[in-house]
Amino acid sequence: MGRAEDLVAALEEMRTAINGREFEKLARHVDVEEFLSAGYEEVTDELAKRCAEFHELYSKDLLFKFGAGILRLYNAKFKGVHLAFVTRTMNAYFDKNLTPPKSFASHPINFCAVELSRLLKALSSDVQKISFRENRALVDVEISGDRSEYGKMWGTLPFKFEFVEAGGVWKLTRIVNLRELVPPVLEMAETYWPTAWDLGIKL
Repeated sequence: MGRAEDLVAALEEMRTAINGREFEKLARHVDVEEFLSAGYEEVTDELAKRCAEFHELYSKDLLFKFGAGILRLYNAKFKGVHLAFVTRTMNAYFDKNLTPPKSFASHPINFCAVELSRLLKALSSDVQKISFRENRALVDVEISGDRSEYGKMWGTLPFKFEFVEAGGVWKLTRIVNLRELVPPVLEMAETYWPTAWDLGIKL
């Protein structure tokens, strides 16, 4: 197979790994810990740069109330806590024996993992474009929701992924267009995340 075919095959393996809850197959194509850590820093930077704008939109969210400097300090201080929550939720999702808890309060991690599974079932992806430069590739993927509640919440979002080829394996390194994605994803969180789902992470 050529490079394009190899990359398309890697994308399909990642998609089936996520849907089939097979973490080892997914990890073949992405260093999850490094990917999340770098993405956290990029998102924090974007939130800080647009802190005043987001405070106007979401005046009740304390994250934006005290300005960009405090936002950066807060996210730096709680990076480990935030990423631990994401990682534990992801691990729970990939546990094929995951049992839905009775409520958010009874087991927040498992509850969020179940919500994640419902969201993922409502989404489909379509590769729009692939471009290569040496051992790197940019992949434009449109991720769309179906007509369910979760699908309508998501809508349609365009992702631009960067992959690097190493040892004959394509690995996902980053989401290139985070600046474009932060506003709609933030809007989703502000609109649909109930106050009852309080994780206890406070200023």
